[in-house]
Amino acid sequence: MNRRPRGWQLWRVAGCLTGMAVAASLVATTGCERAPDGKPIAVSRVLGEVGISPGQYAFPRCLDTDGRSLWVVDKLARVQRVDLKTGKGLSGWKMPDSDLGKPTGITVFDPTGRDEDELVFVADTHYHRVLVYRPGSEGSRENTPVTSFGSYGREDGQFIYPTDIAVLPDERGGIKRLYVSEYGGNDRISIWEPTPDASGGMMQFRFVRSFGVYGDEAAPGQVAFRRPQSMEIDHVRQRLVIADACNHRIGLFTLDGALLKWIGAANDGSQVAAGQNVESPLRYPYGLTLLDDGTALVAEFGGARVSRVDLDKGTVVATYGKPGRGDGELTTPWAVAVTGEDAFVLDSGNNRIVAFAAPAPRKEVAGLAGAGTPRLAHGGVGTSGSAPATVDVEPANAPRREEAPR
Repeated sequence: MNRRPRGWQLWRVAGCLTGMAVAASLVATTGCERAPDGKPIAVSRVLGEVGISPGQYAFPRCLDTDGRSLWVVDKLARVQRVDLKTGKGLSGWKMPDSDLGKPTGITVFDPTGRDEDELVFVADTHYHRVLVYRPGSEGSRENTPVTSFGSYGREDGQFIYPTDIAVLPDERGGIKRLYVSEYGGNDRISIWEPTPDASGGMMQFRFVRSFGVYGDEAAPGQVAFRRPQSMEIDHVRQRLVIADACNHRIGLFTLDGALLKWIGAANDGSQVAAGQNVESPLRYPYGLTLLDDGTALVAEFGGARVSRVDLDKGTVVATYGKPGRGDGELTTPWAVAVTGEDAFVLDSGNNRIVAFAAPAPRKEVAGLAGAGTPRLAHGGVGTSGSAPATVDVEPANAPRREEAPR
């Protein structure tokens, strides 16, 4: 692995971290620059508690669902599959490397609705790579991935700190494209596309291009990010939705990376501390999930709440939760997911998952979302620059090649 000293980019990371500390202080003492605290969430159940046993967590930071289970990663570097009704730990593994840091993103690609065909993508943030697992129908406690791609660097096909993966399916239920977000001074979105290997039914991921630069404003023809933390693909409206966390905004893009619009303001805590009246409806949006009616649920790390955002109008239409450690209260939530009639918010600072009733659609959209579409948990141009990675995307009962242990 090509790891280099990190001092050169720390000043850029520090701007976001300092803003987060200032924002947390202001929220706790003055409530400045944010909407009034909402009411506690009407909790339907709480999953998990602090601990090291299956179904327990030590500051969980990643959450996704395939509609049958929840997938969670915590700061003990454990990937856990848990029962979404009871919170019982079903299976999982510990990341192969974790001394340098823990993952900050997980995405489940569920093309058939069967566990045996599922792929789990993990943003192995502090090891500058994406790991791909195939847990199988019985789950897994084996931490050897099917494949990995990425290495440390700023060049095409490399990452500083990857945060999330979004998967765009093709019309046959395979993978058409991957999007990988990253931060650390190289704040951008990289696009990868698969190249089938005709000899064995394997798939290679090829870096195609990237978009984005570090900052809160960009030159014409560019787009700026400060820690793009999570992404979702709106398959109905054919757009990519990105939580630009340290700019306190949500971005809507075409699937080729052209900016459609921003929701929120590109200001950080230093501007608030300086008394500038630059207001954003969002405070460090870390996690998001899309609803069928064109709205999104956004987990606000700095706002200690979940906001429902109308992506077309650019407005916050509802909020859920308030700061605290009691019932229905949240502390530094990192992620949110919806399946069926349930919404789940990863209440990271309280080491739990809080379930509540998913919001009802705001308008009629029957038949729009997902007919024939694989269930995806989420979700100036460069050129190809790194060696392709491989991933097995055959059905589970097809012959498979053996891969060397990593």
